[in-house]
Amino acid sequence: DYAGVVSKEAASRFNEQLAQFERETSDQVVVAVFSKMQSDSDIADYTQRVAQAWGVGQKDRRNGVVLFVFTQDRKMFIQVGYGLEGALPDATAFDITERHIKPLFRAGNYDAGLATGIDLICKAIRGEYKGSGKTGAEGKGGGGVFGLLPFIIFIIVLIIISRVFRKLG
Repeated sequence: DYAGVVSKEAASRFNEQLAQFERETSDQVVVAVFSKMQSDSDIADYTQRVAQAWGVGQKDRRNGVVLFVFTQDRKMFIQVGYGLEGALPDATAFDITERHIKPLFRAGNYDAGLATGIDLICKAIRGEYKGSGKTGAEGKGGGGVFGLLPFIIFIIVLIIISRVFRKLG
């Protein structure tokens, strides 16, 4: 915590929780809280370079995750190693930051926001937590059966066309 927003007790608790998680799974999760980004580049590019330079995770497994928080910039990003992208895809990482961490940060509760983020990242890696698979804007729209209707119609049309061609051929 280079921004000084996390209590010493919470930081100690997070360190122990993440060390225990690494012992159990071999996956390494790191939380980095800074006041500002040290670059004007895109947050995804910047955090990827930093995570690679730090060597988070095992080199052969690429099983590291870093939750970056930049308090003054009001930005955060979950950088996921290639080995964990299946368990923690971009949509799930976005869901964790936007729907779970951000509201707590806005209320000024960094300890609770980070605790929630750490918990959900660990659950995602273990396969216990799945994001909605949609962004916040997509989640508010329609969906359900009506969202699948065009796909179902498309499949039915393909089946009909393939049967017609089989009879002709």
